[in-house]
Amino acid sequence: MLFNSLQFLLFFVVVIVVFYVLPPRVRVWWILIASLFFYCYESPEKPISDQSKYLLLAIAVSWITGLIMDVIPSEGRLKILRTALLIEGLVTDFGMLCYFKYTKFIIELINPSIVEKGGEAISTDFNLLMPLGISFFIFTSTGYLFDVYRGKTRAEKNPLYYALFTCFFPCIMSGPIERADHLIPQLKKLHEVKVISADRMANGVSLLVWGLFAKMVIADRIAMIVDNVYAHYYLYGSVELIFASVCYSIQIYCDFMSYSSIALGCAKLMGIDVFDNFNAPYLSQSVQEFWRRWHISLSSWLKDYVYIPLGGSRCSKLRKYLNVMITFLVSGIWHGAGLNFIIWGGIHGIFQVIDGMTSPLRKKFNELTHAKTDSFGYRFGRGLVTFICVDIAWVYFRITDFHLANEILRRMISKPDLWVLFNDGLYTLGLNRKEFNVLFIALIILVVMDIARKKTEKSVGDIMVAQPWWFRWAFIIIMLFAVLTFGIYGPAFDAANFIYLQF
Repeated sequence: MLFNSLQFLLFFVVVIVVFYVLPPRVRVWWILIASLFFYCYESPEKPISDQSKYLLLAIAVSWITGLIMDVIPSEGRLKILRTALLIEGLVTDFGMLCYFKYTKFIIELINPSIVEKGGEAISTDFNLLMPLGISFFIFTSTGYLFDVYRGKTRAEKNPLYYALFTCFFPCIMSGPIERADHLIPQLKKLHEVKVISADRMANGVSLLVWGLFAKMVIADRIAMIVDNVYAHYYLYGSVELIFASVCYSIQIYCDFMSYSSIALGCAKLMGIDVFDNFNAPYLSQSVQEFWRRWHISLSSWLKDYVYIPLGGSRCSKLRKYLNVMITFLVSGIWHGAGLNFIIWGGIHGIFQVIDGMTSPLRKKFNELTHAKTDSFGYRFGRGLVTFICVDIAWVYFRITDFHLANEILRRMISKPDLWVLFNDGLYTLGLNRKEFNVLFIALIILVVMDIARKKTEKSVGDIMVAQPWWFRWAFIIIMLFAVLTFGIYGPAFDAANFIYLQF
């Protein structure tokens, strides 16, 4: 059930209407029922999908493991039993994740899918139906186990609260990756929250319509350029390929940001605050800052449960850089079972290492040249370099074939064709002039909103709540009008998949 589909709209309307009319103390259980239905329901003929059992298994294992681990002392002889329970929970969760997500990849590494033997092609076909959202609910449950083990949070004794924490329907498919000490207390006090208020409703609806605008007006429209150029890369030169690469950077941002924005809006309308996953990442001054603003819940998860346990920065510089590389390789592997994702993560790790190693030299150079580091020109230059670095890495994220990605990058610098900027060549890449104009105006709105977000460090919903009532609802009406008028519809694009649903 996609967030930009009519089915989800009908589902959410029913959920929110029933939620508002129910007595406050039973609302949380209604959300649990809705969340389980959202994930488990498949069709009238098959009400419970096969993949739902893996979610229920992850919930049961992590809840029971957390309960037992919580009663075992963290010091003394029994600590080893506590550690063994943590390992058992992690092996179960990550074993499930690896089985569905990486089995085919590992087999293909060990035994290529097609082997010529005796003139006969032997094919290895090992395709598994990966449960939707498995990377997200597994990271949610394993983060919980780590927190209980460390004593950061107490184990949740009520299985219903814990189940809702794990399968909360706005977050289960593509995040944000929530933490127990942030979400579970909200669930327990939900009956005390005044959910029907002008500010909260304006906040939630603003996030919903902004997410739909980013997805249906920008991401799905710009995808036509990306898909066309990358599918026929051999027909295009430097300008078209660079343009398509920039377009993909915008596409994946708007696509994933839109999902997170809709998730925030849905939760907000039910009186729940979840993590904001994005904060103007393409306005970052370094790759390190980019990762503080991009997929924030995953970045913080990797920092807390991978980077810091490895030693973080409390060690030698060489070890620190090794920790950085390991963390970003894990990030790449988490995103997908493919060498391209590992390379993508490795590239970001290398950028971070280079940034750390050259920081003293750059600081000294700025002092010697009396560089005005607070000036617009300096900050614009740093932001542009950061965007170019991130954009290069996105090519490997988008193209699964390593050699093909290299070829596309090679053509970007070896096939100059500046004339397409003056002969309307860009209008042949997938969008006509009218569609380009719509996209251009939408991108201006996106840039303005991102500048406002970075300046205020607030979400779109919070920004709107700070405005007069007429401005809030004017924004909502304009965004709805844009979605209904300029959103991408039709057989080929109706409810187009969100990119991060595959992870």
